[in-house]
Amino acid sequence: MNPEFKESVKSAENSNEEFFTVNFGANKIKIFFEEDSCNWVWNYKYIYQKDALELKSQLDSSLKTNKIALINYFYTFIIPDISNLNSHIAPNTKSILDIGAGIGLFDLFLNQVFEHQVSFDLIEVDNLAEIEHVTNNPEETKNLDDNIQIRPVDALKKLMSVNKANNINIIESKSIDQYMDRKYDLVLSFRSWGYLYDLNLYEKFVRNTLNPNGLVITDLSIFDDSINKFSKLFKEVTLINEAGNNKRFIGKDLK
Repeated sequence: MNPEFKESVKSAENSNEEFFTVNFGANKIKIFFEEDSCNWVWNYKYIYQKDALELKSQLDSSLKTNKIALINYFYTFIIPDISNLNSHIAPNTKSILDIGAGIGLFDLFLNQVFEHQVSFDLIEVDNLAEIEHVTNNPEETKNLDDNIQIRPVDALKKLMSVNKANNINIIESKSIDQYMDRKYDLVLSFRSWGYLYDLNLYEKFVRNTLNPNGLVITDLSIFDDSINKFSKLFKEVTLINEAGNNKRFIGKDLK
């Protein structure tokens, strides 16, 4: 078991389940729990429920299972993403767009790593039932329980509020036209734009809002034409990571 994960669980227990901490270089990151966000991880990332239960048993932890699930999600996805992208994100970045931000843990983390204030806009759907999950690869398709309503926008707003992240703004996906005057140095999308959503969906928005020297970093499905489409959007495209069902690219200089 990852000793850093164990330390984070211990920090959560010591905080009376209020927050957990993560050591990242010289930074100690503190993330406060919010119940809807914990439930988002438990219900949406349901394939990891067994892992969370086993970890709770192995640690003999008093921490609520959905909070262990959130910390495990953090170490399973957020830490690898940060480690992969750390050298690609310019330290002078001032504005970031995250398309399909989930509950925004990556952005909360990144917000505490920067030495200056950065403005974030996070795009999410109002209800996860709006998304057809990876229908281009049936083996990866999620089967969400009809009785469970997952509302990412609400969860995002609550998590940012409890973490006092006033510089992180939440945009409901159907209202993006109101934000066409924004400008971003960096556009991120992890396993979302070009993976769950067709690239056409946000292409106009990205074209209008990406700064001339801005970067786009996104995970693209290997089961459709997303990689080909992305390559046609930018003059410079670089592969920086590969997973079983997607490839991560950097796009620079829109055509």
